[in-house]
Amino acid sequence: MEDLIGVIAILCTIGLPIGFGMYLGLTSIRAEHKERMDLIRQGIIPPERMKKKANPNRMVSLRNGIVLISLGIGVIVGFLSSENLAIGQDNGFWIIGASIVFFLGLGYLCYFLVTQKIGDTQQKDTDQE
Repeated sequence: MEDLIGVIAILCTIGLPIGFGMYLGLTSIRAEHKERMDLIRQGIIPPERMKKKANPNRMVSLRNGIVLISLGIGVIVGFLSSENLAIGQDNGFWIIGASIVFFLGLGYLCYFLVTQKIGDTQQKDTDQE
């Protein structure tokens, strides 16, 4: 009986959100289908669903790449400094957290500077035309 409590807890934690999401998705699909069928019964040709083409934004990808690289560098530097520096012997958690935040800040600053240079070069190109 004690093992049953853990199984029920896992099922409730994982199964209920998945089940609720499936219920909402099926309800949405069913409502859309019913709406299309009603339009067809009235003699109206329903418009085709337009699927948007994925137009990737390169600036978002650049930002995510710079931030993730800086996050990785921050974690590595934090672990190395907490193990090898005298200041990090008793304050490992704070050293790791501070280095992660520091390098994330540097990553965002780097992203800002890169996009500012890109914006300046695009502005010069439009001015020359």
